Amino acid sequence: MMQKAIFPVLLIAVVGLSSVQAEVSINPYGFVDIGIEQFQEEGLRKGADVYAGGGSANGNSDAQEFALTNNVHSRLGVYGEETTTSGWKGTYKLEFKADVLQQDGYGLQTRLGWLGLEHGQHSFKVGTQWSLLMQYSGWNTARAESQGMASYFYVTDELQGSLAYGFRNDSTVSYTYGNGGWGAAAPVTASIALHIGDDQRRASNEELSNDAGITGISMAGATTFGALTLNAVLVKNLVAASEAAQQDVQAARLSGDEASLAQAKALLLEPAVYGVGAKWQAKENLEVGLAYRLADRDTEQNAITSSTSLAGQYQASQKLNLHLGIGRGEDEDDNARQLELNLYGQLSYQLTPSRQLRFEFDHADYGDDGRVMATLFSMRQSF
Repeated sequence: MMQKAIFPVLLIAVVGLSSVQAEVSINPYGFVDIGIEQFQEEGLRKGADVYAGGGSANGNSDAQEFALTNNVHSRLGVYGEETTTSGWKGTYKLEFKADVLQQDGYGLQTRLGWLGLEHGQHSFKVGTQWSLLMQYSGWNTARAESQGMASYFYVTDELQGSLAYGFRNDSTVSYTYGNGGWGAAAPVTASIALHIGDDQRRASNEELSNDAGITGISMAGATTFGALTLNAVLVKNLVAASEAAQQDVQAARLSGDEASLAQAKALLLEPAVYGVGAKWQAKENLEVGLAYRLADRDTEQNAITSSTSLAGQYQASQKLNLHLGIGRGEDEDDNARQLELNLYGQLSYQLTPSRQLRFEFDHADYGDDGRVMATLFSMRQSF
């Protein structure tokens, strides 16, 4: 209860301070987002990449007709900036996700939290921030609020730590030249990020298997030619084997057990994800995106997983927006699930400037391994 009360009090305090310390901008924001979701699966044997929703009373699965979810986590946040006399601008953001349905029991948890410095085309950030994978690759083809990520997750879940799934990265230091990867480059933008101590894999004695200081690196860039923006990204885990991990590998070799040796070596793999793609502003109200992504698991064989996605975003009117996409994926390992088809989309309608209605769906067909479909109706109140 105390944790849930702390943030509103702090928010009121910082808003009050803004009138005293006007040179530092303080901008509170947030929204409440609640949906009703139906989740259906058929013959699924090897897992799925479709998000089953969050905050449901009894989870959200094929075992029930539908569930009330906080699929897009409701959130509270504050951001701002301060310009110094030297021309540098200090920026910050602190954003929490809120368990408004009281089911997951976490109250408030950090979603984003960083400090930044900007000067002209140069910007630095330290903290929990959006991944370069999402900025430069995911945003090409994934514009829905929570669903429509199956072909994206199919590849990005091969990474370790918070790099996995390619959403937000913890414990990150980043530098960007230009305006970053979300929109069109002007005309060129590039970013690099170092991920610090972000690998939770553990040896048999529960000590970290990777004791490197920098446990991952991300690099990305984009350039725009008229209505066309081309982009590329690389994300890779980095490993320095800890003493405990080395002992596990040595013990497995001495035992002669191939399965134990493979398990010990798996803790030291350095998977990587590569992505290339494009965004084309076909008309003022229509954008088309393409993305090809490839994951290298860093194994001796059957190492490659890949996916391709194509999607469009159409602003039908000032209030109505339509997003549709299609994707597929393939794994070099014949025993792994093969993503034969991913269909996804979102229809959103702005009832008022601060209230939105949405319908989302995400369908993934894994052939003989089964299929899954999530459909979601949501309402959001922003403030």
